[in-house]
Amino acid sequence: MTNKGNGPEARASAFAQADRELLSGVGVIAQGIARQFGEYCEVVVHSLENYENSIVALENGQVTGRSVGGPMTDFALNVLERCDQEKQDVYGVYYTGTETGKNLKSTTIVIRNLEGRPIGLLCMNFDISAPFAKLMESLLPQVTGTQKISEHFPLTPKDLVETSFNEVVEEINRKVGISPIQKNKLIVEELYKRGIFNIKNGIDIVSEKLGVSRYTVYNYIREVKAGLGENEREKLYT
Repeated sequence: MTNKGNGPEARASAFAQADRELLSGVGVIAQGIARQFGEYCEVVVHSLENYENSIVALENGQVTGRSVGGPMTDFALNVLERCDQEKQDVYGVYYTGTETGKNLKSTTIVIRNLEGRPIGLLCMNFDISAPFAKLMESLLPQVTGTQKISEHFPLTPKDLVETSFNEVVEEINRKVGISPIQKNKLIVEELYKRGIFNIKNGIDIVSEKLGVSRYTVYNYIREVKAGLGENEREKLYT
């Protein structure tokens, strides 16, 4: 459907393939948001290419009863217009209600293509009227004994390098029968695979912690790039 004229209804028009692919990528983001916040968080991706069948991705549609292929809402069009007027791409938080009596806490984000043209909306609708116990159950681990993953949140690039270094050293130290030089090479190899040496001063920080020169670390990195590090790993552990 191609609309003409002024206002938000004028935006619906045929999209380039790149626009559709971009919206498809946002659909993956919608999946991640829904997994993070559970079954009471509906996440919708609308395409502005066709208002009659605008929903191109939907997670937890049971919140509003909608499905993929459904139409744009009147309020979504209103949000798009307001975002234009206020020159912002995030609208919310706002509160709405469904015909079935659910109360929703919502946020809408305008999706733009590389030319800056609005091509879609990412809408999050959280059912705040859900029973508290059920809501908490949806946010907590569903499997007994779920492993808690250790994740550090560094405040500076140096923190990231040092945290990664300590993790790798702990891992390598579990191995036996490794000479100090071999251990250092394996540490550098693992840090290289993690991308740590793409961080500014990463080589200097690692060389200081290993007690070797930065040129020694450079040589280890060259060996890794040449595939020697992987060969040495196979010799050590097979």
